[in-house]
Amino acid sequence: MAKFKFSSLLHPSSSKPAQSADRTQKSNRQSFSALSSHSILKHQEASSSQASTTNATTPKSTDALETGRSPSRMAELATKIVTETAKVEEYMRDNGMELPGFEVHSPADFPSMPEEVQQSRLEVIHATSELQRLIQGPKQTMRWMIWNFLDSVSLQIIYSYGLALLVPKEGTISLEELASKTTLDRTNLARVLRYAMTSGVFCEPIPGHIGHTSASAALMEDKALADWIGFNSEDIFPSSAHVLKALRAYPEATSLVQTGFNFAFDTVNKEPMFVTFGKDPTRAKRMGGAMASLTGGEGYEVSHLVDGGYDFGDVDARGGTMVDIGGSHGFVCVDLAKKYSNMKFVVQDLPKTVESAPNPVSDDSQVAERIELQAHDFFTEQKVKDADVYFFRWIMHNYSTPYAVKILKNLVPALKPGAKILINDHCVRKPGSETPWDERLIRGMDMVMLTLLNAQERDEEEFKALFSAADDGYVFKGVTRKEGCRMSVVEAVWRPQLVGKGKEAAIEREGKADGDEDMA
Repeated sequence: MAKFKFSSLLHPSSSKPAQSADRTQKSNRQSFSALSSHSILKHQEASSSQASTTNATTPKSTDALETGRSPSRMAELATKIVTETAKVEEYMRDNGMELPGFEVHSPADFPSMPEEVQQSRLEVIHATSELQRLIQGPKQTMRWMIWNFLDSVSLQIIYSYGLALLVPKEGTISLEELASKTTLDRTNLARVLRYAMTSGVFCEPIPGHIGHTSASAALMEDKALADWIGFNSEDIFPSSAHVLKALRAYPEATSLVQTGFNFAFDTVNKEPMFVTFGKDPTRAKRMGGAMASLTGGEGYEVSHLVDGGYDFGDVDARGGTMVDIGGSHGFVCVDLAKKYSNMKFVVQDLPKTVESAPNPVSDDSQVAERIELQAHDFFTEQKVKDADVYFFRWIMHNYSTPYAVKILKNLVPALKPGAKILINDHCVRKPGSETPWDERLIRGMDMVMLTLLNAQERDEEEFKALFSAADDGYVFKGVTRKEGCRMSVVEAVWRPQLVGKGKEAAIEREGKADGDEDMA
Protein backbone atom coordinates (compact mmCIF):
# COMPACT_ATOMS: atom_id res chain seq x y z
CA MET A 1 0.00 0.00 0.00
CA ALA A 2 1.46 3.34 -0.97
CA LYS A 3 2.54 5.67 1.82
CA PHE A 4 3.11 9.26 2.26
CA LYS A 5 6.68 13.38 2.76
CA PHE A 6 10.23 24.47 1.53
CA SER A 7 12.41 28.52 2.13
CA SER A 8 13.27 31.31 -0.23
CA LEU A 9 16.58 31.13 -2.04
CA LEU A 10 18.58 33.93 -3.57
CA HIS A 11 19.73 34.37 -7.15
CA PRO A 12 23.22 33.12 -7.92
CA SER A 13 25.47 36.06 -7.31
CA SER A 14 27.55 35.55 -10.44
CA SER A 15 26.66 37.57 -13.54
CA LYS A 16 29.02 35.46 -15.66
CA PRO A 17 28.60 31.99 -17.18
CA ALA A 18 29.19 28.92 -15.03
CA GLN A 19 32.52 28.82 -13.23
CA SER A 20 34.79 25.83 -12.82
CA ALA A 21 34.20 23.56 -9.81
CA ASP A 22 37.21 24.99 -7.96
CA ARG A 23 36.20 28.59 -8.56
CA THR A 24 32.61 27.77 -7.66
CA GLN A 25 33.64 26.26 -4.35
CA LYS A 26 35.83 29.26 -3.61
CA SER A 27 32.96 31.58 -4.49
CA ASN A 28 30.65 29.60 -2.19
CA ARG A 29 33.07 29.89 0.69
CA GLN A 30 33.40 33.63 0.23
CA SER A 31 29.68 34.31 -0.04
CA PHE A 32 28.77 32.07 2.91
CA SER A 33 31.55 33.52 5.01
CA ALA A 34 30.20 36.99 4.39
CA LEU A 35 27.08 36.06 6.28
CA SER A 36 28.89 34.83 9.35
CA SER A 37 32.45 35.54 10.38
CA HIS A 38 32.80 38.64 8.20
CA SER A 39 29.47 39.94 9.43
CA ILE A 40 30.39 39.27 13.03
CA LEU A 41 33.65 41.16 12.58
CA LYS A 42 31.85 44.08 10.97
CA HIS A 43 29.24 44.00 13.71
CA GLN A 44 31.92 44.04 16.39
CA GLU A 45 33.79 46.85 14.65
CA ALA A 46 30.58 48.84 14.25
CA SER A 47 29.60 48.25 17.86
CA SER A 48 33.05 49.31 19.05
CA SER A 49 33.00 52.40 16.85
CA GLN A 50 29.49 53.29 17.90
CA ALA A 51 30.37 52.84 21.56
CA SER A 52 33.39 55.13 21.19
CA THR A 53 31.36 57.74 19.38
CA THR A 54 28.53 57.53 21.87
CA ASN A 55 30.86 57.85 24.85
CA ALA A 56 32.60 60.83 23.31
CA THR A 57 29.67 62.83 21.97
CA THR A 58 26.44 61.64 23.60
CA PRO A 59 25.30 62.04 27.22
CA LYS A 60 24.95 58.74 29.07
CA SER A 61 21.24 59.37 29.58
CA THR A 62 20.65 58.69 25.86
CA ASP A 63 22.61 55.42 25.82
CA ALA A 64 20.22 52.48 25.18
CA LEU A 65 21.83 50.38 27.88
CA GLU A 66 21.80 53.20 30.40
CA THR A 67 18.11 53.88 29.74
CA GLY A 68 17.26 50.20 30.11
CA ARG A 69 16.09 49.81 26.51
CA SER A 70 15.91 46.11 25.50
CA PRO A 71 16.95 44.90 22.04
CA SER A 72 14.01 44.47 19.70
CA ARG A 73 12.90 41.00 18.63
CA MET A 74 14.20 41.81 15.15
CA ALA A 75 17.65 42.60 16.53
CA GLU A 76 17.65 39.42 18.64
CA LEU A 77 16.81 37.33 15.59
CA ALA A 78 19.45 39.03 13.45
CA THR A 79 22.09 38.37 16.10
CA LYS A 80 21.01 34.75 16.40
CA ILE A 81 21.24 34.27 12.64
CA VAL A 82 24.80 35.59 12.55
CA THR A 83 25.93 33.65 15.63
CA GLU A 84 24.40 30.28 14.73
CA THR A 85 25.45 30.50 11.08
CA ALA A 86 29.03 31.02 12.21
CA LYS A 87 28.84 27.80 14.26
CA VAL A 88 27.60 25.82 11.28
CA GLU A 89 30.24 27.24 8.96
CA GLU A 90 33.02 26.64 11.47
CA TYR A 91 32.05 22.98 11.78
CA MET A 92 31.89 22.56 8.00
CA ARG A 93 35.27 24.20 7.47
CA ASP A 94 36.91 22.20 10.26
CA ASN A 95 35.62 18.96 8.74
CA GLY A 96 36.48 19.78 5.13
CA MET A 97 32.86 19.99 4.00
CA GLU A 98 31.87 21.92 0.91
CA LEU A 99 29.82 24.95 1.85
CA PRO A 100 26.31 25.39 0.41
CA GLY A 101 25.76 27.56 -2.63
CA PHE A 102 23.45 28.16 -5.55
CA GLU A 103 25.89 27.39 -8.34
CA VAL A 104 25.33 24.26 -10.38
CA HIS A 105 28.06 22.16 -8.71
CA SER A 106 27.07 23.08 -5.15
CA PRO A 107 25.85 20.24 -2.91
CA ALA A 108 22.25 19.19 -3.46
CA ASP A 109 21.77 18.16 0.18
CA PHE A 110 22.93 19.69 3.41
CA PRO A 111 25.36 17.25 5.08
CA SER A 112 24.55 15.32 8.24
CA MET A 113 25.92 16.96 11.36
CA PRO A 114 26.17 16.33 15.10
CA GLU A 115 23.05 17.21 17.05
CA GLU A 116 24.39 20.48 18.47
CA VAL A 117 25.44 21.75 15.03
CA GLN A 118 22.18 20.61 13.49
CA GLN A 119 20.41 22.58 16.21
CA SER A 120 22.31 25.70 15.18
CA ARG A 121 21.24 25.12 11.60
CA LEU A 122 17.59 24.81 12.63
CA GLU A 123 17.88 27.97 14.72
CA VAL A 124 18.96 29.84 11.59
CA ILE A 125 16.05 28.44 9.58
CA HIS A 126 13.54 29.39 12.28
CA ALA A 127 15.01 32.82 12.93
CA THR A 128 15.17 33.82 9.27
CA SER A 129 11.55 32.83 8.78
CA GLU A 130 10.36 34.74 11.83
CA LEU A 131 12.48 37.77 10.97
CA GLN A 132 11.02 37.85 7.46
CA ARG A 133 7.48 37.88 8.85
CA LEU A 134 8.33 40.62 11.33
CA ILE A 135 10.11 42.81 8.83
CA GLN A 136 7.28 42.44 6.30
CA GLY A 137 4.47 43.02 8.79
CA PRO A 138 1.21 41.05 9.12
CA LYS A 139 -0.62 42.54 6.13
CA GLN A 140 2.26 42.11 3.73
CA THR A 141 2.86 38.59 4.99
CA MET A 142 -0.76 37.60 4.37
CA ARG A 143 -0.94 39.48 1.09
CA TRP A 144 1.89 37.48 -0.47
CA MET A 145 1.39 34.23 1.44
CA ILE A 146 -1.67 33.57 -0.71
CA TRP A 147 0.55 33.67 -3.78
CA ASN A 148 2.53 30.61 -2.68
CA PHE A 149 0.48 28.54 -5.12
CA LEU A 150 2.45 30.18 -7.93
CA ASP A 151 5.47 28.16 -6.84
CA SER A 152 3.43 25.05 -7.62
CA VAL A 153 2.32 26.46 -10.98
CA SER A 154 5.89 27.15 -12.11
CA LEU A 155 7.23 23.79 -10.87
CA GLN A 156 4.30 22.01 -12.47
CA ILE A 157 5.15 23.48 -15.88
CA ILE A 158 8.89 22.88 -15.41
CA TYR A 159 8.20 19.24 -14.50
CA SER A 160 5.56 18.62 -17.17
CA TYR A 161 7.76 19.92 -20.00
CA GLY A 162 10.92 18.31 -18.62
CA LEU A 163 12.74 21.64 -18.72
CA ALA A 164 15.41 20.59 -16.22
CA LEU A 165 16.47 17.80 -18.60
CA LEU A 166 16.65 20.16 -21.59
CA VAL A 167 19.06 22.64 -20.03
CA PRO A 168 22.72 21.50 -20.22
CA LYS A 169 24.46 20.82 -16.92
CA GLU A 170 27.41 22.97 -18.02
CA GLY A 171 27.01 26.35 -19.67
CA THR A 172 23.70 27.75 -20.88
CA ILE A 173 21.04 27.43 -23.56
CA SER A 174 19.25 30.30 -25.26
CA LEU A 175 15.57 30.79 -24.63
CA GLU A 176 14.92 30.42 -28.37
CA GLU A 177 16.67 27.05 -28.55
CA LEU A 178 15.04 25.83 -25.35
CA ALA A 179 11.61 26.87 -26.65
CA SER A 180 12.26 24.95 -29.88
CA LYS A 181 12.59 21.76 -27.83
CA THR A 182 9.08 22.21 -26.37
CA THR A 183 5.64 23.37 -27.50
CA LEU A 184 5.97 26.48 -25.33
CA ASP A 185 6.60 29.82 -27.00
CA ARG A 186 9.49 31.98 -25.84
CA THR A 187 7.32 34.41 -23.84
CA ASN A 188 5.60 31.78 -21.72
CA LEU A 189 8.79 29.79 -21.30
CA ALA A 190 10.63 32.89 -20.09
CA ARG A 191 7.94 33.95 -17.62
CA VAL A 192 7.80 30.49 -16.01
CA LEU A 193 11.57 30.19 -15.69
CA ARG A 194 12.06 33.73 -14.45
CA TYR A 195 9.48 33.22 -11.74
CA ALA A 196 11.23 30.02 -10.65
CA MET A 197 14.52 31.93 -10.60
CA THR A 198 13.19 34.08 -7.76
CA SER A 199 13.45 30.92 -5.64
CA GLY A 200 16.85 29.89 -6.94
CA VAL A 201 15.60 27.38 -9.53
CA PHE A 202 17.55 28.01 -12.77
CA CYS A 203 19.50 31.19 -13.49
CA GLU A 204 20.01 33.62 -16.36
CA PRO A 205 23.69 34.63 -16.18
CA ILE A 206 23.49 36.20 -19.65
CA PRO A 207 20.24 37.85 -20.80
CA GLY A 208 18.22 35.33 -22.78
CA HIS A 209 20.40 32.36 -21.79
CA ILE A 210 19.32 29.82 -19.17
CA GLY A 211 21.62 27.84 -16.91
CA HIS A 212 21.26 25.47 -13.98
CA THR A 213 21.54 26.25 -10.30
CA SER A 214 22.12 23.60 -7.65
CA ALA A 215 18.33 23.34 -7.21
CA SER A 216 17.41 22.87 -10.88
CA ALA A 217 20.38 20.51 -11.33
CA ALA A 218 19.01 18.36 -8.49
CA LEU A 219 15.70 18.19 -10.34
CA MET A 220 17.58 17.04 -13.44
CA GLU A 221 19.68 14.38 -11.68
CA ASP A 222 17.39 13.02 -8.96
CA LYS A 223 14.53 11.00 -10.49
CA ALA A 224 12.82 10.50 -7.12
CA LEU A 225 12.86 14.25 -6.50
CA ALA A 226 11.34 14.82 -9.94
CA ASP A 227 8.64 12.26 -9.06
CA TRP A 228 7.99 14.16 -5.84
CA ILE A 229 7.53 17.40 -7.80
CA GLY A 230 5.30 15.62 -10.31
CA PHE A 231 3.11 13.91 -7.72
CA ASN A 232 2.66 17.11 -5.76
CA SER A 233 2.07 19.38 -8.75
CA GLU A 234 -0.10 17.12 -10.92
CA ASP A 235 -2.01 15.13 -8.27
CA ILE A 236 -2.03 17.01 -4.95
CA PHE A 237 -2.06 20.57 -6.34
CA PRO A 238 -5.21 20.13 -8.49
CA SER A 239 -6.86 18.26 -5.62
CA SER A 240 -6.16 21.08 -3.17
CA ALA A 241 -8.20 23.48 -5.31
CA HIS A 242 -11.26 21.27 -4.69
CA VAL A 243 -10.98 20.71 -0.93
CA LEU A 244 -13.40 23.54 -0.16
CA LYS A 245 -15.95 22.08 -2.57
CA ALA A 246 -15.58 18.66 -0.95
CA LEU A 247 -15.98 20.05 2.58
CA ARG A 248 -19.10 21.97 1.64
CA ALA A 249 -20.67 18.91 0.02
CA TYR A 250 -19.58 16.42 2.71
CA PRO A 251 -18.73 18.29 5.94
CA GLU A 252 -17.97 15.12 7.93
CA ALA A 253 -14.97 14.51 5.64
CA THR A 254 -14.35 10.85 6.47
CA SER A 255 -15.06 9.03 3.21
CA LEU A 256 -12.27 7.94 0.87
CA VAL A 257 -14.43 8.75 -2.16
CA GLN A 258 -15.59 12.27 -1.23
CA THR A 259 -12.26 14.10 -1.15
CA GLY A 260 -10.70 17.03 -2.95
CA PHE A 261 -8.91 14.45 -5.10
CA ASN A 262 -12.22 12.85 -6.08
CA PHE A 263 -13.73 16.19 -7.05
CA ALA A 264 -10.62 17.14 -9.04
CA PHE A 265 -10.53 13.92 -11.05
CA ASP A 266 -14.27 13.18 -11.30
CA THR A 267 -14.30 10.09 -9.10
CA VAL A 268 -16.69 11.27 -6.35
CA ASN A 269 -18.45 8.27 -4.80
CA LYS A 270 -16.78 6.06 -7.41
CA GLU A 271 -13.31 5.04 -6.18
CA PRO A 272 -10.55 6.08 -3.73
CA MET A 273 -7.29 7.60 -4.92
CA PHE A 274 -5.39 4.31 -4.51
CA VAL A 275 -7.78 2.57 -6.92
CA THR A 276 -7.42 5.39 -9.43
CA PHE A 277 -3.65 5.06 -9.30
CA GLY A 278 -3.91 1.29 -9.58
CA LYS A 279 -5.44 1.76 -13.02
CA ASP A 280 -2.62 4.03 -14.19
CA PRO A 281 0.85 2.39 -13.91
CA THR A 282 2.71 5.57 -14.87
CA ARG A 283 0.98 7.61 -12.21
CA ALA A 284 1.40 4.87 -9.62
CA LYS A 285 5.11 4.55 -10.39
CA ARG A 286 5.55 8.30 -10.02
CA MET A 287 3.86 8.23 -6.64
CA GLY A 288 6.15 5.39 -5.60
CA GLY A 289 9.16 7.47 -6.58
CA ALA A 290 7.77 10.44 -4.68
CA MET A 291 7.42 8.33 -1.56
CA ALA A 292 10.98 7.10 -1.98
CA SER A 293 12.12 10.72 -2.11
CA LEU A 294 10.18 11.52 1.04
CA THR A 295 11.50 8.44 2.87
CA GLY A 296 15.05 9.53 2.11
CA GLY A 297 14.35 13.08 3.22
CA GLU A 298 15.68 14.57 6.41
CA GLY A 299 13.88 13.23 9.48
CA TYR A 300 12.18 10.35 7.66
CA GLU A 301 15.05 7.94 7.08
CA VAL A 302 14.41 4.29 8.01
CA SER A 303 17.67 4.40 9.96
CA HIS A 304 15.85 6.35 12.67
CA LEU A 305 13.69 3.29 13.33
CA VAL A 306 16.49 0.73 12.99
CA ASP A 307 19.11 2.56 15.03
CA GLY A 308 17.44 3.28 18.31
CA GLY A 309 13.91 4.13 17.22
CA TYR A 310 12.60 0.89 18.69
CA ASP A 311 14.32 -2.07 20.33
CA PHE A 312 13.32 -5.40 18.75
CA GLY A 313 15.94 -7.25 20.80
CA ASP A 314 13.47 -9.41 22.71
CA VAL A 315 11.70 -10.45 19.51
CA ASP A 316 15.01 -11.24 17.85
CA ALA A 317 16.24 -13.26 20.83
CA ARG A 318 13.38 -15.72 20.48
CA GLY A 319 13.41 -15.75 16.68
CA GLY A 320 10.02 -14.07 16.54
CA THR A 321 8.04 -12.86 13.55
CA MET A 322 7.12 -9.34 12.49
CA VAL A 323 4.35 -8.67 9.97
CA ASP A 324 4.85 -5.43 8.03
CA ILE A 325 1.31 -4.57 6.93
CA GLY A 326 1.17 -2.41 3.81
CA GLY A 327 4.94 -2.74 3.65
CA SER A 328 5.39 -2.26 -0.11
CA HIS A 329 8.58 -4.06 -1.25
CA GLY A 330 9.85 -4.63 2.28
CA PHE A 331 12.53 -1.95 2.48
CA VAL A 332 11.93 -1.50 6.22
CA CYS A 333 12.20 -5.23 6.90
CA VAL A 334 15.38 -5.50 4.84
CA ASP A 335 17.08 -2.91 7.01
CA LEU A 336 15.76 -4.47 10.22
CA ALA A 337 16.87 -7.94 9.09
CA LYS A 338 20.42 -6.66 8.63
CA LYS A 339 20.52 -5.65 12.29
CA TYR A 340 18.44 -8.44 13.83
CA SER A 341 19.74 -11.77 12.55
CA ASN A 342 17.14 -14.09 14.10
CA MET A 343 13.86 -12.31 13.38
CA LYS A 344 11.59 -13.45 10.55
CA PHE A 345 9.47 -11.05 8.51
CA VAL A 346 6.27 -11.16 6.47
CA VAL A 347 5.70 -8.16 4.20
CA GLN A 348 2.08 -7.73 3.15
CA ASP A 349 0.68 -5.53 0.41
CA LEU A 350 -1.79 -5.67 -2.46
CA PRO A 351 -1.13 -8.24 -5.22
CA LYS A 352 0.18 -5.76 -7.83
CA THR A 353 2.68 -4.35 -5.35
CA VAL A 354 3.90 -7.79 -4.29
CA GLU A 355 4.23 -8.91 -7.91
CA SER A 356 6.39 -5.88 -8.74
CA ALA A 357 8.83 -6.45 -5.85
CA PRO A 358 12.43 -7.41 -6.61
CA ASN A 359 13.24 -11.09 -6.34
CA PRO A 360 15.15 -11.69 -4.17
CA VAL A 361 14.14 -8.81 -1.96
CA SER A 362 17.78 -8.35 -0.89
CA ASP A 363 21.16 -9.27 -2.35
CA ASP A 364 22.13 -10.58 1.08
CA SER A 365 20.84 -14.16 1.11
CA GLN A 366 20.89 -14.29 4.91
CA VAL A 367 18.45 -11.37 4.87
CA ALA A 368 16.32 -12.43 1.89
CA GLU A 369 15.64 -15.93 3.22
CA ARG A 370 13.98 -14.48 6.33
CA ILE A 371 11.61 -12.15 4.45
CA GLU A 372 8.40 -13.43 2.88
CA LEU A 373 6.23 -11.26 0.64
CA GLN A 374 2.53 -11.95 0.84
CA ALA A 375 -0.53 -10.49 -0.91
CA HIS A 376 -3.02 -9.18 1.63
CA ASP A 377 -5.64 -6.45 1.95
CA PHE A 378 -5.63 -5.04 5.48
CA PHE A 379 -9.37 -4.33 5.23
CA THR A 380 -9.82 -8.10 5.49
CA GLU A 381 -9.04 -10.37 8.43
CA GLN A 382 -5.32 -10.79 9.17
CA LYS A 383 -4.17 -14.21 8.01
CA VAL A 384 -0.78 -14.45 9.75
CA LYS A 385 -1.63 -15.83 13.17
CA ASP A 386 0.36 -15.52 16.38
CA ALA A 387 3.10 -13.19 15.14
CA ASP A 388 5.06 -11.23 17.73
CA VAL A 389 4.79 -7.81 16.06
CA TYR A 390 2.26 -6.29 13.67
CA PHE A 391 3.76 -3.19 12.13
CA PHE A 392 2.24 -0.26 10.22
CA ARG A 393 4.51 2.39 8.70
CA TRP A 394 2.75 5.39 7.16
CA ILE A 395 -0.55 3.55 6.96
CA MET A 396 -2.87 4.92 9.63
CA HIS A 397 -2.46 8.53 8.57
CA ASN A 398 -3.93 7.56 5.19
CA TYR A 399 -7.28 6.77 6.79
CA SER A 400 -9.97 8.56 8.77
CA THR A 401 -11.11 7.07 12.06
CA PRO A 402 -13.78 4.60 10.77
CA TYR A 403 -11.25 2.99 8.40
CA ALA A 404 -8.38 3.01 10.91
CA VAL A 405 -10.53 1.31 13.54
CA LYS A 406 -11.53 -1.36 11.02
CA ILE A 407 -7.87 -2.06 10.21
CA LEU A 408 -7.15 -2.65 13.91
CA LYS A 409 -10.27 -4.78 14.33
CA ASN A 410 -9.10 -7.03 11.50
CA LEU A 411 -5.98 -7.89 13.49
CA VAL A 412 -7.85 -9.23 16.51
CA PRO A 413 -8.54 -12.82 15.34
CA ALA A 414 -4.81 -13.30 14.63
CA LEU A 415 -3.41 -11.87 17.86
CA LYS A 416 -1.84 -13.89 20.64
CA PRO A 417 -1.52 -12.50 24.18
CA GLY A 418 1.47 -10.18 24.37
CA ALA A 419 1.57 -9.42 20.65
CA LYS A 420 2.83 -5.90 19.91
CA ILE A 421 1.13 -3.50 17.53
CA LEU A 422 3.46 -0.75 16.33
CA ILE A 423 2.43 2.29 14.29
CA ASN A 424 5.35 4.19 12.77
CA ASP A 425 3.81 7.50 11.81
CA HIS A 426 3.63 11.17 12.67
CA CYS A 427 2.29 11.78 16.15
CA VAL A 428 1.30 15.42 16.39
CA ARG A 429 2.41 17.25 19.50
CA LYS A 430 0.66 20.17 21.15
CA PRO A 431 0.63 23.32 19.00
CA GLY A 432 3.87 25.24 19.39
CA SER A 433 5.85 22.38 20.95
CA GLU A 434 7.57 21.39 17.68
CA THR A 435 10.30 23.44 16.11
CA PRO A 436 8.65 25.94 13.72
CA TRP A 437 10.09 24.09 10.71
CA ASP A 438 8.81 20.67 11.83
CA GLU A 439 5.48 22.13 12.92
CA ARG A 440 4.90 23.50 9.43
CA LEU A 441 5.89 20.24 7.72
CA ILE A 442 3.72 18.05 9.94
CA ARG A 443 0.74 20.42 9.76
CA GLY A 444 1.29 20.51 5.99
CA MET A 445 1.18 16.72 5.85
CA ASP A 446 -2.09 16.84 7.78
CA MET A 447 -3.55 19.13 5.09
CA VAL A 448 -2.32 16.79 2.34
CA MET A 449 -4.09 13.88 4.04
CA LEU A 450 -7.33 15.86 4.07
CA THR A 451 -6.88 16.79 0.41
CA LEU A 452 -6.29 13.30 -0.94
CA LEU A 453 -8.00 10.89 1.44
CA ASN A 454 -10.07 12.74 4.07
CA ALA A 455 -7.50 11.29 6.45
CA GLN A 456 -5.44 12.89 9.22
CA GLU A 457 -2.33 13.04 11.33
CA ARG A 458 -3.09 12.19 14.97
CA ASP A 459 -1.91 13.13 18.44
CA GLU A 460 -1.28 10.63 21.24
CA GLU A 461 -4.81 10.76 22.63
CA GLU A 462 -6.29 10.17 19.17
CA PHE A 463 -4.10 7.10 18.66
CA LYS A 464 -5.13 5.83 22.07
CA ALA A 465 -8.77 6.34 21.12
CA LEU A 466 -8.31 4.28 17.94
CA PHE A 467 -7.17 1.24 19.92
CA SER A 468 -9.91 1.73 22.49
CA ALA A 469 -12.57 1.89 19.77
CA ALA A 470 -11.19 -1.20 18.03
CA ASP A 471 -11.20 -3.61 21.01
CA ASP A 472 -10.91 -3.60 24.80
CA GLY A 473 -8.13 -6.16 24.51
CA TYR A 474 -5.70 -3.52 23.26
CA VAL A 475 -3.53 -1.94 25.96
CA PHE A 476 -2.08 1.37 24.84
CA LYS A 477 1.58 1.66 25.85
CA GLY A 478 2.40 5.15 24.62
CA VAL A 479 4.45 7.02 22.04
CA THR A 480 8.22 7.36 21.59
CA ARG A 481 10.15 9.50 19.14
CA LYS A 482 13.85 9.47 18.49
CA GLU A 483 15.71 12.78 18.51
CA GLY A 484 16.07 14.13 14.99
CA CYS A 485 13.22 12.02 13.61
CA ARG A 486 9.83 13.37 12.56
CA MET A 487 8.10 10.01 12.90
CA SER A 488 7.05 8.39 16.15
CA VAL A 489 6.49 4.80 17.25
CA VAL A 490 3.02 4.30 18.71
CA GLU A 491 2.75 1.04 20.68
CA ALA A 492 -0.06 -1.13 21.96
CA VAL A 493 -0.04 -4.69 23.33
CA TRP A 494 -2.75 -7.32 23.02
CA ARG A 495 -3.86 -8.25 26.57
CA PRO A 496 -7.33 -9.85 26.29
CA GLN A 497 -6.92 -11.45 29.71
CA LEU A 498 -7.25 -8.03 31.34
CA VAL A 499 -10.69 -7.29 29.90
CA GLY A 500 -13.31 -7.17 32.63
CA LYS A 501 -10.75 -7.77 35.37
CA GLY A 502 -9.91 -4.30 36.54
CA LYS A 503 -8.10 -3.41 33.32
CA GLU A 504 -6.91 0.06 34.36
CA ALA A 505 -5.44 -1.18 37.66
CA ALA A 506 -3.79 -4.13 35.92
CA ILE A 507 -2.28 -1.83 33.28
CA GLU A 508 -0.93 0.42 36.02
CA ARG A 509 0.66 -2.55 37.80
CA GLU A 510 2.10 -3.77 34.50
CA GLY A 511 3.56 -0.32 33.84
CA LYS A 512 5.26 -0.28 37.23
CA ALA A 513 6.66 -3.73 36.61
CA ASP A 514 8.06 -2.58 33.27
CA GLY A 515 9.63 0.38 35.04
CA ASP A 516 11.24 -1.89 37.64
CA GLU A 517 12.67 -4.05 34.83
CA ASP A 518 14.05 -0.98 33.11
CA MET A 519 15.74 0.17 36.31
CA ALA A 520 17.17 -3.30 36.85
